[in-house]
Amino acid sequence: MSRTRTRPAERPSPAPIRRRRKEKRPSEILDAAFEEFAVNGFEAARLDDVARRAGIAKGTIYLYFRDKEQLFRAMVRKLIVPTVEDMETSAAAFFGSAEELGRQLIGRQYAQLVDNPKARAVLRMLIAESNKFPQLSEIWYREVFQRARRLTHLVLARGIASGECRRTKVIEFPFMLGAPGMLAVVWQLIFGERHPLDLDAYREAHLDLILNGVKAQKPAKRRRSST
Repeated sequence: MSRTRTRPAERPSPAPIRRRRKEKRPSEILDAAFEEFAVNGFEAARLDDVARRAGIAKGTIYLYFRDKEQLFRAMVRKLIVPTVEDMETSAAAFFGSAEELGRQLIGRQYAQLVDNPKARAVLRMLIAESNKFPQLSEIWYREVFQRARRLTHLVLARGIASGECRRTKVIEFPFMLGAPGMLAVVWQLIFGERHPLDLDAYREAHLDLILNGVKAQKPAKRRRSST
């Protein structure tokens, strides 16, 4: 009597290495693009060199990105936009005071943008090359600045509605609330380690400046007249 051999249950095979790499390839290209843009700037950056850094053929880039400008836009979206989205989500779900929300958002601005070398490198490129390539600054304006402006306007409007903040001209220019953080970025780009900033102390000074600048003034107590 012959015995039939039972085959063990088949396990699902792992995804092929080539497929797994293909799924990660856009992110790898963006990482390589950042390195190339950071070293050579937008104008001098070459897609051939981006491909070399990513370890791929140049033609592979065109499977995911139409041209160098689209590659730059995608890089900004990967590096900077998630921070803005995270701040928007936090603000929408926050039910504390406007001051508490302002402290939280400025803390994130410093942790994820001001103290982030990659974010500073992107800003350096924009400052250096937006004159020649205004489309670069438009990417930043639409993807980052306008959304950040709406967010700071929301915080200030919430503070005015609750009576925490006074009505001030700043409501017309809400991005002024984050301006000291941008100055900190420019300071680091210009002076670097030669004249370092104490970012923790600077952040607290930033908070003190804006919170006291927009805070509603309490009415002064009247002194009792002596008779």
